[in-house]
Amino acid sequence: MAGSSNKHLVHRVFSPRNSMSFVAIKMGRRQSGPRRTGVRWRGFGRNFFRIGPKTGDLAPGSIREVDHYPGPRERGSALLLVLFTIILLSGLITATVGFLKNDVDEYGARNKEFRARQLAESGLAFGIHPMVNNEDRSLLEQKAEDGGMFRVSIASESTRLNINVLLQSGHEDLLESLFARWGVAAKSAKAAVEGMHKYLSSSARVQTIQATNQGAQFEAEFRTVEEMSLVPEFAAVMEKQPEWVNFFTVWGDGKLDVNLADADMVELVTGVSPATAKEFVKYRWGPDGKPFTLDDRVYNSMDEVRAALGMSPQQFSLVQDLLSLKSAVDRIESTGIIAGYQKTFAAIVSRNTTPIRYFAWQER
Repeated sequence: MAGSSNKHLVHRVFSPRNSMSFVAIKMGRRQSGPRRTGVRWRGFGRNFFRIGPKTGDLAPGSIREVDHYPGPRERGSALLLVLFTIILLSGLITATVGFLKNDVDEYGARNKEFRARQLAESGLAFGIHPMVNNEDRSLLEQKAEDGGMFRVSIASESTRLNINVLLQSGHEDLLESLFARWGVAAKSAKAAVEGMHKYLSSSARVQTIQATNQGAQFEAEFRTVEEMSLVPEFAAVMEKQPEWVNFFTVWGDGKLDVNLADADMVELVTGVSPATAKEFVKYRWGPDGKPFTLDDRVYNSMDEVRAALGMSPQQFSLVQDLLSLKSAVDRIESTGIIAGYQKTFAAIVSRNTTPIRYFAWQER
């Protein structure tokens, strides 16, 4: 058909810069022959838009291309957004790496702590065996392939004074003598012993123990050595001897093991002179003069003990019930060590019974 007509194609274009819209008009001419479309530029400020046909005729509804050319401010905003995103991702990555590192470090520490515990338990198994003695260092000190090791010591509870036996058997004089050696005044030493009797028979303590044991029959005994510190009159003794705990026990039959006790304890219990007590102990060390070695000697009978102490039968009969040739109860301490971590177990046991009897278990 001859002639032509104009069609107005209207597109609403959004301008990011001004947050407003305007109408871009593209005009086309319909004519006979090949259809052509022109292109016009529309813009607002520094934002220009090219509106033109993508394909096909210049008919209403045709697809048009819209090209946006951003200005400097818009490009700067986009750059800041990218930098902020990079910083945020970097922070997240750093935090994640730190969290994973802490988790790995904690796992490593727990693993070493568990390994130290294993080593301590292994050493304890060797020390509890009744045929093992302190002289068997090849058994009591061993190193593992991973660098860990355990170290075990065997000490007799029979080298300490059983506080309950002394109080119940009327040997309070030994306690007063020991306190006097520590520099406690005679009056304060006697008051400390009397205070122990008073504490053990107090009604408040009876009620506490009965409630703990659900009505079990009360016994006037210290349940632990540390309980002695609750006696008010004992404060004077603790002040003079801070290491007083190492001299007492609540386990065993109350007899002193003459083959393991030191010279001071032998002197205290038997009443012999310091020089005699030192010679008595030195004999046990054997020719090399060192304790806990393979050439150590032991006293095999009470007659040997009496002769070595230089006591008459009448004198010895007064203290014989306080002496023993073999430990009734032992304290086995085993320490596992690896990479700076260590764990210690202490077991109070009677190794002379079958099966082995356990009295207490401590962990530190």
